[in-house]
Amino acid sequence: MQTYVRFDDDLPEDVIFGLDQEFLDGIARPFHTKGGDWMSFVGVQRNGTVWVARGSNESLKNQPSKERTWEIFDLGQPLQPNTWYRLRVEADFGTRHFRKFLVEGPGFTKSLDLSELTLDYPNFIPFSDRAMSFYVCAMRGRSLMNPLGQFQGKPIVYFDDVSGGAINADGSETLTFENGFEGLYEVGSQPVTLPVIDLKQYEQGHWYLERDEALFRIQKTSTARSGQAVGIADASID
Repeated sequence: MQTYVRFDDDLPEDVIFGLDQEFLDGIARPFHTKGGDWMSFVGVQRNGTVWVARGSNESLKNQPSKERTWEIFDLGQPLQPNTWYRLRVEADFGTRHFRKFLVEGPGFTKSLDLSELTLDYPNFIPFSDRAMSFYVCAMRGRSLMNPLGQFQGKPIVYFDDVSGGAINADGSETLTFENGFEGLYEVGSQPVTLPVIDLKQYEQGHWYLERDEALFRIQKTSTARSGQAVGIADASID
């Protein structure tokens, strides 16, 4: 999966922005375990710190994580504001391992080998069948925020040209999802049904909020990387 991302001059340093692709095992035909949710989240701070949500021996035994475990890396230099960067995550959902993370921008390319890290299993989610889901986000935690108010500014991050797919055995790629936020200007709640979440209620290739309290919108702008619109993630904490 990959996305392009940019931020303004006043983005607080404690905001983590990133991308995530998740393989949902589903109920009908689980590959690993019924209801498994296999996550390959990687996030970045503007200072160059990289956050990888890693799994554990327990998650490989099909036990959901009790708490998030982070592996921290450093890009070696900060990211610049008002600049589009490409973020790309490769993961192997068959072996449940990350492969690598790439950041690419004007005059800067950095690749991190993540192949020793297993994917996390954060939740049991009873979707009716297998599915791949793709996410972009910005977040911050109260524990990361400086109590003296050092990290002030607008916690807004812009995304464009999100895509995802499969890497074939010969190294070629098959694109299965591509979206630049064009033509849709409202992101709503997921059509969740219980006790089993019916995949047929979802529109394929459509953006939904992961949680109802998420602050995400689509907006037209002259600074879009392509087209006329971007996705805007707001990491405000009230």
